[in-house]
Amino acid sequence: MKGNIKGTRIFGEIKCVKILGSSTAFPEPLTLPNGEKLANVTNEYIFEMLMGKNYLEVLTKIGMSPEHPEKVVGLKNRKWTHLVGTPTNHNEENMVDLGVKAGKKLLEKLNLSTDDIDFTIVSSTTPHKTTTSSACAIADGIGIKSPCIDIKAGCTSGLYALLTAFSYVRSGFDRVLLIASETPSKYANPKIKETVMSVGDGAIAILLEKTDENIGIIAGALGADGELGKLVQTPGLLPPTKEAIENEMYFYQGDSDALKEVVPPRYIDGMMSALKMANLSTNEIDLYVPHQINKLLTTKVCEKMGIPLEKQFYNMSKYGNLAGASVLVALHDAMEENLIKKDSKVALNVVGGGLTWGAILLGF
Repeated sequence: MKGNIKGTRIFGEIKCVKILGSSTAFPEPLTLPNGEKLANVTNEYIFEMLMGKNYLEVLTKIGMSPEHPEKVVGLKNRKWTHLVGTPTNHNEENMVDLGVKAGKKLLEKLNLSTDDIDFTIVSSTTPHKTTTSSACAIADGIGIKSPCIDIKAGCTSGLYALLTAFSYVRSGFDRVLLIASETPSKYANPKIKETVMSVGDGAIAILLEKTDENIGIIAGALGADGELGKLVQTPGLLPPTKEAIENEMYFYQGDSDALKEVVPPRYIDGMMSALKMANLSTNEIDLYVPHQINKLLTTKVCEKMGIPLEKQFYNMSKYGNLAGASVLVALHDAMEENLIKKDSKVALNVVGGGLTWGAILLGF
């Protein structure tokens, strides 16, 4: 079944699968050039890093309030493995390190052993190596011996991976471990202030298992259009060349004006297609969890869909944009805050690079 936008495909329910538990992990405090440790990279620190100690004067000249990132976009704190704008350092934590921490933490939380895991799925837009499987590396770090696969679909990777994890459980694997781990600070362009301000690093582990309960995916929609991929990308090809590195072709780049035109309709098409498949209205959603990238953008999208502010969940003020892990970390936080009850209907909604997009309706 197709959505209204070319590239959208709709799918039906995948039930008798439950989320057994979830855990998150974040970088250790960032070591600054002066040796100081920075636990949270604040808006104020980034302003000073980009504009100098007189950043308040600079902001006044360009007509921006220092409260703008938090009040308008929703950004306040984030954690980095890498100080944006400094040379690459392979001694820093990477997405494997974060994924291992999240996975070990979850197994300990659930009092399970590595032998209890039947399949491992890792999603990331920032893999640790060019060809090596990040899923195998993370599983090895945790001590898991099981089949492993990687998934990469821009910031929509978490949704693609979640659908895949549900499908593997239904296909016969009793327990499937999903880990989304991201370190976009390593690819943020220091010349693009909006990107530096938004990115954050982190990981989440989610364990899914079979159940007799009639819960799981109610319906969903995923989409992609590679023709629009040039609107947000790291243009350098692999393997890297000296010239491409010198020309900064491995940093994120994007056409912000064009993205403003194509992104909102894809949020809406993914969400409304999933609701149509489930025969539900927006009024029947108990919680809406969008990609944590720009609160102004997603609240405007919600206005068009008729989803009230009190049903929208945001946690980007704590973490920034965690790329493909973003929506799953938000889902975890919503569960931890007891916002999701028995019989709750939760909507996840993302648009990411590729371009990719989609929505998944979960029944608890």
